[in-house]
Amino acid sequence: MTQPAPDWLRELAAARAHYEELFGWPVSVQVGQRQLVVALGQTLDAITMPASLGARVHGQLGIAMLTGPVIAHPDSARWTFLTQGATTMPGEIVDGLGNHEVHHAASGEYAVVPTECGGGGWCWIHEPRPHQMLPSAYAVIATARRLCSAAVA
Repeated sequence: MTQPAPDWLRELAAARAHYEELFGWPVSVQVGQRQLVVALGQTLDAITMPASLGARVHGQLGIAMLTGPVIAHPDSARWTFLTQGATTMPGEIVDGLGNHEVHHAASGEYAVVPTECGGGGWCWIHEPRPHQMLPSAYAVIATARRLCSAAVA
């Protein structure tokens, strides 16, 4: 006799369908971790940095009307910016930002997609919106680079 799927799995499946239908993101369910992830390197890319720098980058992108989805990590110490896919991004574009802990996710990696906030888990700082164009990875990196160089000067 088969058992019905647990509630948490049905909720993840519904959230997965929501992200795929509303945003067209290639979202998968990681059953073992009870979370959703999105594949990076085609439709989406991700830039991760410390939360303190991320808050400043997010503010500057807002001024330039380039805000996009931003995810806080469970440790609250890092933020991940979801961006347009930039599969041809040269490696040197993030050179010089390693000391500031700014990283571009490699193609084939995954980013966790929050399903609910609270409880010390993954949380949206800025939720995605339907029909919102994602910022370019170059815009996010350039903003971080400018802010990091201004802090040194």
